[in-house]
Amino acid sequence: MSEELSQKLGYRGYITSRPVRGISYPHRVQNLVVRDYATRHNLDYKLSATEYAMPGCYMMLYDVLTELPQLEGIILFSLFMLPQKTKPRLEIYDRILGAGCELHAGLEEMVLQERSDIDDFETMMQVVLTLPNTPMGGYYQKSEDPKLNNFFQEAMSVE
Repeated sequence: MSEELSQKLGYRGYITSRPVRGISYPHRVQNLVVRDYATRHNLDYKLSATEYAMPGCYMMLYDVLTELPQLEGIILFSLFMLPQKTKPRLEIYDRILGAGCELHAGLEEMVLQERSDIDDFETMMQVVLTLPNTPMGGYYQKSEDPKLNNFFQEAMSVE
């Protein structure tokens, strides 16, 4: 084993004190997701860094990025904890891949191991960030007309 690999030990968890996609998850739940993900993927989990609650604050994430020379990667609770703006996200991906590390998103079951994986991460981000701008705001709304509410059930039923 090379000296560089022997110095890289484990995957740092990263959780947040802010809502993720409008839902506030307790730290305990976020850590359960991160630890479970690490266990199922045979990753050596290191304690999670917790982001501050202020909107737009990524101080702890950038602190974890300075640890990359000693880490194998980062396990995010969710991909949607990353900055909403594309440029800072791409810079984060570059730093992680440039350090020979991986970025895992526990809730979404996604992993960034090479440059080609960036497209998957960005597609997921763009779709979800676009949903609020769709005609129904990304949510199904029941109609006053019971016929419309049963449309899909009737279309799928076998006669």
